[in-house]
Amino acid sequence: MLAVENECSEMLGLDLSMTDYLPDQSNDGDHKLQRRPSFFDCALCNYYPDGDAACKFHTDPEHGSHWHRTTCVVSCGSPRKFAFRPIPGLNTWEEWEEQNSEHVCGADGDATAPAALSLFPGDVVVMKDECNDVFHHAVYAAENDDDDDGARVSLVLKRSLDRGGGQRGHGLAGEGR
Repeated sequence: MLAVENECSEMLGLDLSMTDYLPDQSNDGDHKLQRRPSFFDCALCNYYPDGDAACKFHTDPEHGSHWHRTTCVVSCGSPRKFAFRPIPGLNTWEEWEEQNSEHVCGADGDATAPAALSLFPGDVVVMKDECNDVFHHAVYAAENDDDDDGARVSLVLKRSLDRGGGQRGHGLAGEGR
């Protein structure tokens, strides 16, 4: 989490000069102070055991009410395609790419066709503001001609919001939560 905060501090709007430090917990006797993450306080781990594993288009629940709207997805392991699409019936690409609207529709003129990019180990996708409210996201299975269809992990870094009474994070039960 700390490495992502360091690399993305400007994009996330973090002031790293005002961060908390904790004693080093290592056994080397040095006991230096180490900076702890100041923004993210939760990491969700999505495990894809092989190239057939995928995650269908979805939005993440409770963003803005239980979770801060900024999340970072760190790609680890085998590369996969990560896709966004406007939520059908809610918006279209044209609403986001006015200057290039003739280039954002699929071959069949679908203004909500997915846009996918390959994520390699160490790549980070930042989703913020209303991204989760107006776009679906998905992870595709490896393509048939992919040489690298091994295991993959995505670490979703999040910040929980106080829901009152000291409760933080998910309010939903089940489905892996």
